Parts: sequence; structure tokens; C-alpha cells
Amino acid sequence: KTFNEKSDWYGGFSYVGLLYQGVTQKFIERTMSGYEKYLGSEFGKTIPGTFTDEPQIESPGGIRWTPDLFDVFMKQWNYDLRTSLPSLYEETGDWKRIRHNYTRTLLQMFIDRWAKPWNAYCEEKGLKFTGHYWEHSWPGMQPGGDNMAMYAWHQVPAVDMLFNQYDDHSAHAQFGNVRAIKELASAANQTGRQRKLSETYGGSGWDLTFTDMKRNGDWEYALGVNFMNQHLTYFTLAGARKYDYPPSFDYHEPWWNDYKYNNDHYARLSLALSAGRQINDILVLEPTTSSWLYDSYTEPNKRSQEIGQAFQSFVTKLEKSQVEYDLGSENILKDLGSVSKGKLVVGQAGYSRVVIPPLTENLDMATFRLLEKFVAAGGKLIAFSEPSLIDGGSGDQLKEFFSKNSGKIITRTELTDAEISELFTSIETGFKGVTGGTLYHHRRILADGELLFLVNSSTESSLTGSFKTKGTSATEMNTLTGQIYGYPAIQSGDEISCSFSLPPAGSLLLFIPNTGREALPVPSVPKNMNPVQSSSPVNVSRDEDNALMIDFCDLELDGEITKDLNTYYAADKVFRYYGFTNGNPWNTSVQFKTNTVERDTFGINTGFTATYHFTVRGKVDAASMKAVVERTGMWKISVNGSEVNPEPGKWWLDRSLSVFSIGSMVRTGENTITLKASPMKIHAEIEPVYILGDFSVKPADKGFTIEAAASGYTLGSWKDQGLPFY
Repeated sequence: KTFNEKSDWYGGFSYVGLLYQGVTQKFIERTMSGYEKYLGSEFGKTIPGTFTDEPQIESPGGIRWTPDLFDVFMKQWNYDLRTSLPSLYEETGDWKRIRHNYTRTLLQMFIDRWAKPWNAYCEEKGLKFTGHYWEHSWPGMQPGGDNMAMYAWHQVPAVDMLFNQYDDHSAHAQFGNVRAIKELASAANQTGRQRKLSETYGGSGWDLTFTDMKRNGDWEYALGVNFMNQHLTYFTLAGARKYDYPPSFDYHEPWWNDYKYNNDHYARLSLALSAGRQINDILVLEPTTSSWLYDSYTEPNKRSQEIGQAFQSFVTKLEKSQVEYDLGSENILKDLGSVSKGKLVVGQAGYSRVVIPPLTENLDMATFRLLEKFVAAGGKLIAFSEPSLIDGGSGDQLKEFFSKNSGKIITRTELTDAEISELFTSIETGFKGVTGGTLYHHRRILADGELLFLVNSSTESSLTGSFKTKGTSATEMNTLTGQIYGYPAIQSGDEISCSFSLPPAGSLLLFIPNTGREALPVPSVPKNMNPVQSSSPVNVSRDEDNALMIDFCDLELDGEITKDLNTYYAADKVFRYYGFTNGNPWNTSVQFKTNTVERDTFGINTGFTATYHFTVRGKVDAASMKAVVERTGMWKISVNGSEVNPEPGKWWLDRSLSVFSIGSMVRTGENTITLKASPMKIHAEIEPVYILGDFSVKPADKGFTIEAAASGYTLGSWKDQGLPFY
């Protein structure tokens, strides 16, 4: 038996056991009763729902034990898990069956004891249950077993897309991970959920551009997201907060006053792509239960990752080939699956074609029974592998099924362009001549037509192509301006064909009516574009003072001086000295109630001194030079030995970063800024200081130097023109 240890990251407590019977109900009772008391009248109005962030059931070491695990397992599978525990670690005994049965037991307990209680509470209170799981760990079993299965119990299923690293190859990628978003969209299609949320841009960095935002956001919208939750907004940049998965969507950003342009684009897209339904005719089964067989609490078999990567490549090729399909979670099929009129029905979605992807070794019994009925009813089953196990055990019935239906089941070994053309094409919409860039599309069916959203996910290459679909005309809905106008289309019978050209990170939203409504005028486009030479040079100038960040200091603590410490490590060193085992508590813990600030009981003789160095060379106009220091109430501050005070009401970047006029104290050569904390305080985090002024910043053997300002600037890198921190 293993238990989660107490952790500062959980407020000094251990992570709660979400498999424990009744723990979710107790959490709801203790937490939501306060919200109900003060804000209950706004439930479903100002407060539309509740958000959960990365709930998980991962083991802290050893099996994922909960008091009634063995009883629940025995009831489900009719044998004692305790005598088979070595199979969860080693490939011994009937290890595939045991790992499958064990993981499915945990998954169902997670659903029954976490997701279902939250779903029921939100239904009762008029709220929407949203939030995301550990979708990027797939196909690993340990955080939850099957993220897609969890989405079925959310009124607004959601994912998390982090960083600014577009990768359409890895099974563990963030942006570019087709499987992760298709799981979300497919579960929503099957459960009838209109809105699909993405926590977007977290950890993308302070240098995230509008182009990056649009490429990444458009990509996830093309795959099914229609509700963006931007991560995040800081109340303050003071202390460690500035490193906590930026950017910050507020006044801290130089682009904030222009962000409405980008945000309106997603507001319009969210509205449009929440209308109607995405109706896909192909279901691709996920090989999740096959990957369970190869996971382990010691050394997972590499086959698990091979299964995951093969599936990732398979669905990414389908997506890039403009195939319209949903993914199938076997757990959702168990609850919502049936066969009707020759289709495999999953909740509110129906499929005439079902695909078993490569390296699928196992099917759950419920899945197998559905496939039997589906094939018997005339459904088209396409197998890129032949599963050999049912519920991790004997697969004799599967062998007989494939043998008996060999004339009905289509078997293939590789997903080629020819196979896609033969087996996966849509009778509704077809694309031709797509070249350059990376095309993704999303199609939604409305009562009077359809919406078609096209995106180019390349930031380097333009994209051209054409499509044909049923309709009478085409209308462009410009998501950047809000304008609506006609789009060039050639009609032939009940179909139209349109050509498109998308720049890098470009997109196009079209409405295609199915009735004879009058087409809107198509704006004229200049036929010839000729370059015009400039008659004068481009003038580039700064809008604000240049800046130098100083993020190394000399730390004097208890009579000992440590030189050239990065401020991050200097803060850790100070807090460890004063009893915080993990260093800066604002970086390494989550405060429960006031359990961190209550430790602000340092004696009168405590404290430390941090000294920052900067060098001025040449003829620099220092008259307007300023220093910026955080939380000035924490320190006695001096420049070259002279104490200074902040300018009243002045701040830079953040309201907690105060400004000091230091021009009269700065000298050519070495300069120092000294921060002295006496006594020590709980908010005395050592952070960078900044120098502002009319100067250039040049790299040196050690750090940077301040030199005379450039007489002018040119197009190109600012970094190379003395503005690396501007």
C-alpha cells in the first residue's frame, strides 16, 4: 500500500484520493456550500460553471491502492487481484489480462467516484462541469486510464494546450497533437455537447506573437475547439509569479491594447463553430486498452509507446488528408454504443464505417459485441490490424469473428493515399490540388447549409487548393473584421467548387447555403500588384526608454558573501536559510488559507543584502536614467552607497515595480544597486532589478554594459541594435 506524501505543493497536505468512495461528494459539500451561500443565485448566470485542473489517480509508488480496490476488482472480474500483483510490475503470469482488468477497474472507479458526482451536482445546480485531465501522457495508463472516457461526463469537455512548440508528430505534443483535440471533439459529438473548451497559451512565453497565437488557436479550432480560455492573467508580476507559465493577458503586455483584434477573431469563430453539428461518418477506435497491456509500475514495455506513436501518425495522416472522422473510446462505447440501421451508434452520433487502427491487440468485450452486430447489420469494418485479445484474455471469439467475416471485413496493412481515396473519402466534400502549407478543415451542418473553416497551420509557407461541396453559393465570413460578403464559386448542378489561397497562419470561414438564396456580391480583387520603391529611408525609433535587466547579484547572508548568484537561486538560498526546505515558498508551494504568510515571524536581527552591478561605458547621457525595483517596502535601497526613494505614483510594467531617478548618482564604470532587508520578510523575494534610460545595451564577457544610445535604428533584429531587453 502506498499513499501520497504531504507536499507544500498541496498546501502542506497530501493529494486527495479521488478513488475513495464519497471523497468527491465531501469535497463538493465543503467547497461548494460556501459558493452556494453567497453566489448561488448567480449559478448558471454570472457563474456558468466549475473548472477542474488535472485531476488524476496516479500512484505515488506501487499500485494505485484504495481501501475497497480488491473487493471492487473481485466483483468485476471474479478473481483475487492480490495474488496477481507481480503482473503489474513484471511480465509474469497472465500479465496482459491482469493489467487490462486492473486499469479498467481504476478507470471505472475514477468515473464513478469523481466525474459522475461532479456531473450530477452541476446538472442539479444549473452549472457546467468543465476542466481538463492529463491528455498529453497518453497512451500511459497511470494518470487516469482513458482521458476521452472522462470527457463524456462534462457538460463542457476541455483540454489544455501549453507552450509555443507546434509538433504534429509526437504522441505527447501540445499544439499539433491531433489525437488530443480529436478525443475532445469526438466525445462532444457523441454526447451532444456544443461547447468544447481549451485552456490555451499557458507557458508560451513572454515573446508569444499574434502570429503564434493565431496559428495555434486556429489549429485547435479547426479540430473542434470552440471556446478559448486564455491562460492566464497575473494580478501582479512581483516575485516568482512572473515565471508562472506566461504570457499574461492584461496590461503587462505591450500588445494588450491591440489584443481585441485577435480576440474578436476567436469570439466570432466560437460563435460560428458552436452552431449546427459536426457529423462524421467514420469512427476510428482508439487502441487505449491495447496500450494498457504494456504499461508497468517499473519499466513499461516499449510496445506501449509504439502503439501510441503508430496511432498518432495514423490519425494525423487522416486529418491532413481532410478525412472527416471521430475517435472511439471503448469506455464510451460500453455506455453509449448500439447498432441501428446498419450504423454503429454512439450516443448522438452514427457511423457507417468503423476503423481498427494499426497495432490494436485488445478489444473490450462490449466493443467486440458491438462490432459483431455492426458487421452482421452490413456495416463496413476496416481493419489495419487484427486484435487477438478480449479484455486482455482469450481471443478465440475474435479469431472466429474475423475468419467467419473475412469476406465482409476490409483488411489493410498500411494507410496509403490510395487507401484513403478508396475507403475514407467523404461523399459530401472533397479537396483537390492542395499544395504548400498545412491544411486542416472543420465542417458543420446547419439547417440551411454548412460552415466550412479552413486553416493553414504553417507559419512559413502559403497554401492553395480547391474544394467541391453541395450548395448554391459561398459567403465569406471575415473573422478579423466581422464583414460578410460573397466568395467566388462555380456552380454545377447541386454542387459548387471554390479555390482558396491561405497565407502562413491564415484562415478562411465560409457559409455555403443549400437553398437558392441570393448570393452576396464578391469584392473585387486587384489583378496586378506591382512593388513600389520607397522614396526615403525607413525611420525606426523607440517609443519608450531602453531597458537593462540585471538578474545576478552578490548575496550577503549571515556574514557570508556569495558572488554572482542568479536571483532565482539567491532567493532560494535565503528562504532555505530561514527554514523553508524547498526554497522560495512562492515558487514551490501553494498557500492553504494563510499557512505561508503566518510564517512571517522573523526576528529583528534577521535579513540579508543583495547587491547588483552594472557598468556604464563611454559618453552616456545618464540624466534621465532610472532604476526599477519590486516591492520597495521590503528594502532599504541605495545606489553607489547613497540611499534612494521611489518617485511617488510612478511604476513600470507592473504597479508593484517602483521607479527611482538615479541619473545624478550614476558614474562611468562600475555602479551598484543595493537592496537590504532587515528584518527578513516573507515577501522579500530577490528578483531582477532594471535600469531604464536613453542608452544602448551591449553584450560583454560578463553580462551587459550600458553605452551611448544609437543615433537611429533600422529594420531587423533589435537585439543586434543595442535593444536586447527592450
